[in-house]
Amino acid sequence: NYEDLYLAALDLTLAQFQFMIKGFSNNTAFFQHFGNARNNSNQLQLTTSDGFNRQFMTGAQLFVDLANTLVFEYSGKGFQMASPNLAINFTQPLLRGAWARIVTQALSLQERGVLYALRTFAHYRRGFYVGLIGSNGYLGLLTQLQSIRNQEQNLKSLERNLEQYEAEWQYELRTVLERDQVAQRYQSSQLNLLQAEAQLQTQLDLYKIQLGLPPELKVRLDDSVLRPFQLNDPRLDALRASDDALHLSLYGPGDSPDSVIPRSQISAAAETLQRGFDELATILDQTLNDLDGWRAKLSTQREKGFTGPDAGEARAILERQSTLADQLKKVLAETRLSLHDDQDALQTLRAGIEKLKPEDAVKKLREDLINKEFRARLSEIFVAQNQMRVFLIDLQPVDLGVEQAIEIALSNRLDLKNALAQVTDAWRDVEVQANTLRGFLNFEYSGNLNAAPNHTTLYRFDASNSTHRFGLTFEAPINRRIERNAYRASQITYQRARRAYMQLRDQIVQQIRFDMRQLLVTRKQFDIGREQLITTARQVEEAEYALQFPSEGRPVTLNLLNALQSLLDARNVLIVTWVSYETSRLNLYRDFDLMDIDANGIWTNENDPQLLATALRIAADAPAASLAIPAGPFDLSGTRSREDALFSDVKSTDRGVIVPDESKDRADEGPLDDAQLRNDVAPPPGDVPGAPAGPPETPSPFAPSVR
Repeated sequence: NYEDLYLAALDLTLAQFQFMIKGFSNNTAFFQHFGNARNNSNQLQLTTSDGFNRQFMTGAQLFVDLANTLVFEYSGKGFQMASPNLAINFTQPLLRGAWARIVTQALSLQERGVLYALRTFAHYRRGFYVGLIGSNGYLGLLTQLQSIRNQEQNLKSLERNLEQYEAEWQYELRTVLERDQVAQRYQSSQLNLLQAEAQLQTQLDLYKIQLGLPPELKVRLDDSVLRPFQLNDPRLDALRASDDALHLSLYGPGDSPDSVIPRSQISAAAETLQRGFDELATILDQTLNDLDGWRAKLSTQREKGFTGPDAGEARAILERQSTLADQLKKVLAETRLSLHDDQDALQTLRAGIEKLKPEDAVKKLREDLINKEFRARLSEIFVAQNQMRVFLIDLQPVDLGVEQAIEIALSNRLDLKNALAQVTDAWRDVEVQANTLRGFLNFEYSGNLNAAPNHTTLYRFDASNSTHRFGLTFEAPINRRIERNAYRASQITYQRARRAYMQLRDQIVQQIRFDMRQLLVTRKQFDIGREQLITTARQVEEAEYALQFPSEGRPVTLNLLNALQSLLDARNVLIVTWVSYETSRLNLYRDFDLMDIDANGIWTNENDPQLLATALRIAADAPAASLAIPAGPFDLSGTRSREDALFSDVKSTDRGVIVPDESKDRADEGPLDDAQLRNDVAPPPGDVPGAPAGPPETPSPFAPSVR
C-alpha cells in the first residue's frame, strides 16, 4: 500500500545519505582546579572538533577533522595555550570493496526497491478497484438489488392471481386446494423478499465499512446500469391488473357468476376496456419503434464486420438475432391488425349494447373481449418486449485470443517485471559476495597538520611540525570461511529468485488462461440465459392464458406457479451471469495491468477503443521475457562479456531457449572436494582445472566459469 511505498522511500534517503558529506561538530568547556595555595592552578579548557567524512562511490573514504584546544590560566601565572590540529585521512580500496559496481550495490537495491514498491502499489490499486467493483462489491450489491426487484415483480403477479382465485373461489370456479396453493406460494415469496431486503442492507453496511464510511451513513446505490434489465414496460403490468379487476367486476353481486349486471355498469366496463385498448396501441407503437432501432443496430454491426478469434460465432449470433427481429416484426404487425379488429368489435358492441340482452352483452364483453382478445394482445406485446429487450443488454467484448492475452500480460505485468529485476539483483549480489573473497589492497593517505611549537596563535600550522603519510596496505585472503559461505548462499539466493521468476511467469499464464476461459463460459451462459428468459416468459403468458380457459385434467394452477418461479429464476440467473461476466472482464484487465486508476480510484481508460490494440502493438515490439537466464555464478575472470554473462530480455530468435537444470548442466556439479573443504579459501572462479567446457549460453548451476 501507500505506507509501504513511503517506507521504501525513507530507506532510499538513508542509502543516499551514505554517499553525502556528513559533518560533525563537538565542543567541550571545562573549568579545572588543581593544588592548594602553594601550587594553585585554575584553568578554563575549551576543546573543539569540527569536520566531515564522506564515502565515495569508488569505495574511497575521506575523513577531515579540525581540532583545537584552548587553555586559559587564572592563577596569575600568565599562562595560556592553543593547540590546533588538522587531521586528514583518505583510503581507496583497490581489490575488495573497490569501485562503484560493488560499492553502490546497497544504494542500487534501495533505488530499485522504491521502483518495486511503486509497481506493487499500482498493482495493488488495480486489485483494490476490482474488489470494490466486482461481484464481491458494487456489482454484487446491484445483483441483490435486481434480485429484489425480480421478486417484487413476481410477488405482484402472485398477488394478482391470488385475488383472481379468491374471487373465482367465491363463485365455485376454483377449488380450495387451488386457492391455497397460490396463497402458500404468495406467502413464501413475501418471506423471501423480506430476507433479501435485510440481506441487502447488511451487505450495504459491510460495503460502507470497506469504503471507510460509517455504517449509519445514508447512501443510495446508483442503479443506472440496471435499466437494460427492465425487460417490460411497467404499463403492461398495470394494464394486466386493470384487466383482471375489470374481468372480476362483470361477475354478478350474488353467489352466481351469471347474475344480472346493470347496463350502466356494462357500458362503463366497455369504456374502461376502450381506454385499455388505446393505451395498448400506444405501447405497441413504442415497441415497434424500439424494434426498428434494434434492427438498425444489427445492420450497423453487420456492416462493421467481425474481428478476433470468435468472429465466426459472433456472426452466427448476429444472424440469429436478425432472424428473431424479422419474426418479431411480422408478429407485431399481425398484433396491430388484430388490435384494430378488437377495437372495431368493441365499438360495435358499445353501439349496440342497448339492443342486446344484458347477459349476452356481459358474456361477449367479459369472455370474448376482456378475457380472450385483450389478454392475447397484451401477451403478444409482453413476449415481444422480452425477446427484444433481452438482446439489447450488451456485453462489452474482449476481442483477444488466448495467446494474444498472454502476450499482453507478460509484457505489462508489474509483478513479473519486479520478479525479473530481483533476479538481476540476486545476480549482482553474487558478484558483490564474490568480491569479498578477494584480499584487501588499499591506498592510504594520512596527514596531520600541527601548529608551530611553542606558539600560541590560533591555526598557525607549521610544516616542520606536520606529518604526511601514504602507501599501500595488503591483507592476504587466507581466512575466508565466512565470506565463502556468504558467496555460496548468494548463489542459492540467485537460483531461488530465478525459479521464483519462472514460477510467477507460469502462474500469470495460468491465470490469464483461466480468465479467458471464464470470460468465454460466462458469455455463453449469458446467451443461454437470454433464451431461457424468453422461454419462461412465454410459459407464464401461456399459463395465465390457460387459466382463463381451464380444461378438464390440466393442472393449470401448478403450471402457473411453476412458470412464475421459472421466470423469477431466469431473471435472477440473467443478472448473476451478467455480473459474473463483468467481474471476469475486470479480473482480466487487472491481470493485464492495463487499468489506469486516477487519484479518485476511478478506472479512466475503460472505454478506450484502442487500449487492447495498443497493448498488443507494444507487446509485439518489446523484447520477449525469455526464460534463458544463466544458471551459473558470476564470472570474475573477465573472459566473458557482460552480454554473455546476463541476458534475460531477449527475443526467442536471438538465443535458444535454455531449460535450466538439465542433466547435461549437472555433469560438472557436485559437493566440494576434500581439498576445498580443508582450505578456508574458496577457489577463485574459473580456476578449476579439468572442468568440462560447455556452451556459454548454458552455464551449469554453481559451476565456476572455464577460462
